[in-house]
Amino acid sequence: MKDFLAWQSSEINAYELPVKLIQSITGVALWAALLVITGCGSIEYNSTNSPKMVVVVERTPFFHNGPAQGNGPDLSLMKGDEVEVLRKELGYSFVRIFDGQNGYVANEALKPLLPAAPEASTKPKTETARTSTNAPSASPSFRY
Repeated sequence: MKDFLAWQSSEINAYELPVKLIQSITGVALWAALLVITGCGSIEYNSTNSPKMVVVVERTPFFHNGPAQGNGPDLSLMKGDEVEVLRKELGYSFVRIFDGQNGYVANEALKPLLPAAPEASTKPKTETARTSTNAPSASPSFRY
């Protein structure tokens, strides 16, 4: 009888046990979901598919060790500077700049670098004469 009374006076009774168990399982599930979500927040690139970007704001800070480093930015990138994105994360991208240094730049300061226009050919263009204006051409003048 003494053991029964000690069990009733304990901190957790039979009704609270399932509730505590559910709370602890829910807590573990939430932590696991948080880890999965934050792990999916970055895109890793390699040397063959890393996009080229250009700075589109007048001046943006460049951090070697991340934006939370204690001593402020290491450099400032200017509008028009080209960078190679190595990893895109939430808020910042890990980039390589023109002199080979790696660091972090704010995502909103970067835009994709437009491909260069093809150079004009020095060879003069010659027009080809059509034999018939009513006949349809062999190849369509548009592409899908």
